[in-house]
Amino acid sequence: MSAFNNMRFVVTGAASGIGRAAASLLKERGAHIIALDLKEPDGFVIDDYIAYDQGDLESVVQAAARIPEHIDGLLNIAGAPPSPGLNPEDLLMINFYGLRSLTTHLNAKFSPGAAVINMSSHAGHRWRENVNILNNFSEAESLNDVGKLARRYEIVMDGLGDHSAYPLSKQLLNYWTVVSFPECEKFGLRMNAVSAAGVQTPILNDFLTSFGEESAARIRSIGVAPAHAIAQSLVFLVSEQSAWIKGAIIPVDSGALALATLKSLG
Repeated sequence: MSAFNNMRFVVTGAASGIGRAAASLLKERGAHIIALDLKEPDGFVIDDYIAYDQGDLESVVQAAARIPEHIDGLLNIAGAPPSPGLNPEDLLMINFYGLRSLTTHLNAKFSPGAAVINMSSHAGHRWRENVNILNNFSEAESLNDVGKLARRYEIVMDGLGDHSAYPLSKQLLNYWTVVSFPECEKFGLRMNAVSAAGVQTPILNDFLTSFGEESAARIRSIGVAPAHAIAQSLVFLVSEQSAWIKGAIIPVDSGALALATLKSLG
């Protein structure tokens, strides 16, 4: 078990679910936790709190400016489900563009060898097949840009297709994790993504409703992971034990990706 004494980690989404579980595990092992979230987490799982709206790029820049130097790791866990209160561009801003902006603004504050972990999803596993669209979306920099692309490609809120907002947001995250490898090497970073399936968090029902009954039944058959089970993988990936894992998208999904691969192979 790795110790993180005197190490400083930024955890987004630390108020609940996987973010709270990861912050708690890191703090138990001696880390100093800087939490970024809309809601202030319980004090016993963090050391510092910065109010943060990942869908608002101005809020992201302001939060990044308040984070001190010598950050040993960033756990990008905050995200939004495909809920009825959001439109496609809002969800994409939260799940990808705001996350990317925070990471980029922290580049100069990372310690040598720092780790960045992006919380992805099995819903984004088709990123290679959708790379032409991802190339276009990755160039967007503002809510207006994203909105134009969402309308151009007729991005919808529900479903699991390549033109559905939530899968697209995670495809973008996977794509960016891989194509950023050379730049991460330049900054002395190692960035990876963890791809989960169903996780027992307060937003699980939003996913089950949006993805449809067939997908919900598949998630139930595989099993719904407790948040701490996913958090354990994230904590391993920011430890020195994972130093040779770089630019990877790692499935922590109880075999969901394996089943999808078998289905594609007939």
